[in-house]
Amino acid sequence: MMLFWVCVTLLSLGALSFILLPAIKESRKSGRWSLLNMMSAALLVPLSVGMYISISTWNGDVSSDPELPPLTELIVGLETSLNQNPDDAVGWQLLGQSYLALGRFPDARQALREAWQRTSTPDNDLKLALGEAEAMVDRASLAGEAGILFEDVLETDPLNPKALWYGGLVALDMEQPSIARERWEQLLALNPPEQIAVVLREQINLLGGLSVDGIVGTQSAGIDPELTSLADEFQLQLNVTFADELPIDNIGSQAALFIFARAPQGGPPLAVIREAASAVPGIFSLSDANAMLPGSSLTDFESLTIVARLSLSGQPMASSGDFYGELLYNTVNGDREVELQINQIQN
Repeated sequence: MMLFWVCVTLLSLGALSFILLPAIKESRKSGRWSLLNMMSAALLVPLSVGMYISISTWNGDVSSDPELPPLTELIVGLETSLNQNPDDAVGWQLLGQSYLALGRFPDARQALREAWQRTSTPDNDLKLALGEAEAMVDRASLAGEAGILFEDVLETDPLNPKALWYGGLVALDMEQPSIARERWEQLLALNPPEQIAVVLREQINLLGGLSVDGIVGTQSAGIDPELTSLADEFQLQLNVTFADELPIDNIGSQAALFIFARAPQGGPPLAVIREAASAVPGIFSLSDANAMLPGSSLTDFESLTIVARLSLSGQPMASSGDFYGELLYNTVNGDREVELQINQIQN
């Protein structure tokens, strides 16, 4: 047991170095610290480890069957099997989740990316595992690709414990503390193990305390209904096409289209559309209904960078060989119907 806790400590310190060093560098540039981002950084490793320790008695994700061989033996067997059959998507997913349980986060990310590439319709389990691996290797991905995966899960399973936890971290990174509090209230209402509940209560108190009832509803509870009506106020029609010179004849079945709206200065996606690659050419409606976080509005920004990217791997992460196009859009006086041509290849 002592060896286990030594390993946990070393893994936590290593992960926190990836989290805190960029924050330190950023503080030196800007001259200030972001309280929300530092809170997100401080919570990422310890509570994630705590969820793993207690998950077998709460969420049922990890079997405690005494007849099963040790996890390390299972991993060796999976690695051998995948060397012989590298197209086994289920095997890659099991291997990635096993690496996650051991804290081997870079290995987990690679294995789960392999699973994603070989899965035509990823389920919530794969989205959660890949999102967690991405976040544990690079916390900044919470405001990007990993965050998209957690938001996808919450759309279909709003009371998923892991998605609620990481969804709260996503909200903190996007400067939405009230949404983080609401999601963690939902998680607390699911009666998690006490060591997790204690941390959740502390963080909820730091973010303003429990709501009146102490329990949040299942549909992004606590958000002002007036904010949800913003989706009706702004809607952009995008006519997305391919440039003639792009070599699109050999696009695989796993490819997917992602349309992102970002602030011109960069940062996390503000809104995302995901469709099958076969939907291009086509017309897509981008509105506040596609926002990464409920209650946020694209009209909060005078201009937006709109990117349409066809991901050959089907993953939200950009990779070499992807096709993309982008434009700068003015939300104040821009036309509500615009042309967006995919005309570049990712290096």
